[in-house]
Amino acid sequence: MTALGVRRRVRPVAAVATNLPKPARRSAMRWKMALRRLGSEPLVHFLIAGSVLFAGGELYRRHTDIYRIEVSPRHVEQLANGYALQFGAKPDAATRDELIRRDVHDEMLYRQGLALKLDRDDEIVRRRVIQKMQFLMQDLNAPAEPTTAQLGAYYQAHAAKYAVPAKVSFSHIYFSADRGGDAAARAKALQVLKALPSTLTRAPDRGDPFPDLYDFSSFEPAQVARLFGDTPFAQAVFAAPVGAWSGPYRSGYGWHLIRIADRQAPSQPPLAAVREAVRDDYLADAQGASNALAFDKLAARFQVVRHDGAQGR
Repeated sequence: MTALGVRRRVRPVAAVATNLPKPARRSAMRWKMALRRLGSEPLVHFLIAGSVLFAGGELYRRHTDIYRIEVSPRHVEQLANGYALQFGAKPDAATRDELIRRDVHDEMLYRQGLALKLDRDDEIVRRRVIQKMQFLMQDLNAPAEPTTAQLGAYYQAHAAKYAVPAKVSFSHIYFSADRGGDAAARAKALQVLKALPSTLTRAPDRGDPFPDLYDFSSFEPAQVARLFGDTPFAQAVFAAPVGAWSGPYRSGYGWHLIRIADRQAPSQPPLAAVREAVRDDYLADAQGASNALAFDKLAARFQVVRHDGAQGR
């Protein structure tokens, strides 16, 4: 068949319509005019739009209906992986089905609880959601590993935090003020001090019973203050002569004679000695700053209305 023959056979629809018998042409024209009128009718537009909205609503309902539970292959895999992490092996078919049954059972209870709004005004649920949101923000805003220069700058800016405090080892003799008064206890301490030989390293029996230890090793100022209070005794422990008895010094308990066995001055370690601690602190501070920035972006979406008349974010 020639190309010309093809062109003759494939004719426009309008041309075909004009070649129809007159009754058929009039019927086609009536249909065409009727379709045009329908296309201009607002009711037709409304029905079409309604159908589209209904279909979209049905699709949305299927995805959001709390009473429709879809168990996807991905969720089943998550259940199986959780089982494997706990028991060291993948579940068999029967175990997997039981895992799914329990999960669906719990999901039904959970969704019905949401439908009944049992999650409202529940402080435990509120705290858990807040905690999960904080974890999510940390995962999305994890700080980069610091460089050596960044660690050095951070260490210099927070050097006091890594300083090694003074430490002292000492023994003491206690004199209680409860038995004969404060003045009598101090006088007794002075009398005992005069008779103490310098070579005697400890002599708790020369005084009164003490409710705690008599000998302390490598105590820091905070530890001494925690036990004896912020008193002349706590100060004297880091100022009294080493290797000799001295006193008496007052504490919250009473009077004491002390003998310093050893004392180390505070020191500043090099960065290399505390690098891991500095790194951890750097990352913690960077994470905190990143979290604060992420929260500020989140807070910008909210408007807080206070019923005391003030507004803010």
